[in-house]
Amino acid sequence: MEHQDRDGVEMPADPGLRTTDHEPGSPATDRNPPNGGTRMAQVLAQHGCSHVFTLMGDGNMHFLTALQQESIGIVEVRHESAAVAMAEGFGWAKGSVAICTVTHGPGFTHTATSLVVAARNRSPLVLVVAETSADYLGAQRFDQMRFAEACEVPYHRVRPGEDPAAALENAMSAALRLTSPVILGVASDLFIAPAPAVGKRSGAYEIVAEVDREASSAAADVILTALSTARSPVFIAGRGLLRAKGTRPLTELAEHWGAALATTVPAKGLFDGHPQNLGISGGLSHVEAETILKRADLVVAFGSSLDRGTTSSGRLFQRARILQVIDETSAMASADNVTPLLAEAVATIEELLAQARGPARHPWFAPVPPDAECWAHDLKEFPTRPAAGSVDPRPSLAALSRHLPADANVVVGNGHCSGFATTFVDVPADGRFFAAHGFGSIGQALPTATGAALATPEKKTVVIEGDAAFMMHLAEADTVARSGANLTVVVVNDGALGTEYQRLAFDDDHAELAVVGTPGLADAARALGARIIVLADPRDTEQAVAAALEPGFVLLELRTDRAVLSRHMRWLHHARGVASMD
Repeated sequence: MEHQDRDGVEMPADPGLRTTDHEPGSPATDRNPPNGGTRMAQVLAQHGCSHVFTLMGDGNMHFLTALQQESIGIVEVRHESAAVAMAEGFGWAKGSVAICTVTHGPGFTHTATSLVVAARNRSPLVLVVAETSADYLGAQRFDQMRFAEACEVPYHRVRPGEDPAAALENAMSAALRLTSPVILGVASDLFIAPAPAVGKRSGAYEIVAEVDREASSAAADVILTALSTARSPVFIAGRGLLRAKGTRPLTELAEHWGAALATTVPAKGLFDGHPQNLGISGGLSHVEAETILKRADLVVAFGSSLDRGTTSSGRLFQRARILQVIDETSAMASADNVTPLLAEAVATIEELLAQARGPARHPWFAPVPPDAECWAHDLKEFPTRPAAGSVDPRPSLAALSRHLPADANVVVGNGHCSGFATTFVDVPADGRFFAAHGFGSIGQALPTATGAALATPEKKTVVIEGDAAFMMHLAEADTVARSGANLTVVVVNDGALGTEYQRLAFDDDHAELAVVGTPGLADAARALGARIIVLADPRDTEQAVAAALEPGFVLLELRTDRAVLSRHMRWLHHARGVASMD
């Protein structure tokens, strides 16, 4: 959608992914006098930036022309929020700081949800946002720094006389150091104003955590004392441990203490294949894991906010003492049986390993089968007969899981569909899993997965999303097609706002208000460039999911029966409570 009041600038009709074929710093660049935008583009080229996600406006258009001159791919999205989400997905899959840019005023405010999501996910990226010039008096005048503060993201405004290129490089370093999105505000006239030259810089960036060894040592002392008397300990790994690559040290620690291993949803798959692995902790646990978790007398969580989903709203660990190792005060849990320990997770685990004494303990519980086998019981215990023209999403997604390439990326959206996808789709053996659940928002999965697909074009990226959430960013299907992303979109289509429908149905309170059908979903996606497969008959399942994983942009629509509930939603109905899907 085009914004109004952008000083008459007409958006490109179909810019797609654009590059030029000359080398950075070649005469094609040097013919023009050096300016702020050119120098910023040169910095990105020197650091190997291959893609920048954007929606052009009059504020950032000169920056985009400079990027094109440096042969950096420009991915034009259809809504600014998608630019930030795609950058987050790109950086997650690539393991680097990703770059996006939007114009001032409404271009910036449209990024709000994706900025908060990236901030809560601790995703390092840089958003270059244009600012209005000092003499601007039009409708788009706006205090962007205050808006950024509300979105929980650091904001730096480039001042007149400051080198925008140096500011951009500092922003990239800060994003890594803080593991956070960072916003760089650049007045539109500074993109074309003369700027001082910048020398070449190394393209290698390492994420170096600022470790407080004293805090980690103190946290380790508390945990060691608790472990010495615990009979049934459980270690839970969250997104923070996944980000810090602390998997192996924690498995060694669990092996020494005989502790069970579990994860939050964002860290799903971290311990797959380990005999002490229980899978996901909380509302999306399978029955075998939940039975063991309830017996825990000590839970130590590393890098997890311990939200209601991980603890089943506090009911899962009622008998346990809980120690939470977390490196940010905003994520500390507040339950009475939780003791937060402000420390860096991996450093704390290393301290615990250094102090490990005596022979290793045997696990206090019997091993459980792999997730796929455990969840097979769900199908037997709660069989369904879907109405004609629909399927049960559980066996459909289990079949998808069996067909996934070993190195695939899997991105799962939020909502009722995630209760099926997170449980019935395994993390591929050599692949990765990303839960696009940050901020509890729906609609983030498609753009996030698009960024991941562009970062790893040699791999298949699969995104699983609900119909209402997919419709929020339907226009980005065009971006997927134009950019050539190797993406399979699986839409779990129950013709409703699934979570709200089930909760209203449980309350007997006008569930029909949540029925918002999506007629022609497949036709709309086809018109925007997708190859379409519709699965509405269980007999076609194996053929449909295999075809959906072929290279290119494919949309698989699962027309599902609303009578089928995820285990999480069945639990809600049984317990007469409400729990977070986070």
